[in-house]
Amino acid sequence: MNAALIALALFAAPLFAATPALAGKAEDALKAQGDRWNAAYNAGDWAALRALYADDAWLMTDKAPAAKGADAIIAYLRRFRDRGATVRFRFAPEDVVAKKPFGFVTAKYWMTAQLPNGAPPIRTAGRSLLIYKWQGGGWKLWRDMDNTTPDVTVE
Repeated sequence: MNAALIALALFAAPLFAATPALAGKAEDALKAQGDRWNAAYNAGDWAALRALYADDAWLMTDKAPAAKGADAIIAYLRRFRDRGATVRFRFAPEDVVAKKPFGFVTAKYWMTAQLPNGAPPIRTAGRSLLIYKWQGGGWKLWRDMDNTTPDVTVE
């Protein structure tokens, strides 16, 4: 191996070591939960969305009181869609850790809501910290905290 390749390897090694772990069977299962959430929300399948939450889940969104309990969370999430809005979410996991009985996902998020009355779209972006609890043979979303942050900008 020549000196340039050795220098590149020595330089790059710490960068890879510092990258958050996103791979692994349990971590993949947690990432798949996010895909299920998005699909259920986009389809307006509230029963499927409800099934992804633990009964004692909390949703803590930026600038809103906490919604406590899976049914309260679903009511909160339906508020725009029930008014005829088109709402789209996008998540990009940054870090995933799955250590039963809890799993943790840190993700960037983007949301756009277009109300039917022609008002300008509502756009927000930020980070989510999702805490899952292993329950009944699968991961259930237990705590969801979202906040806006200056390094994740609206699209």
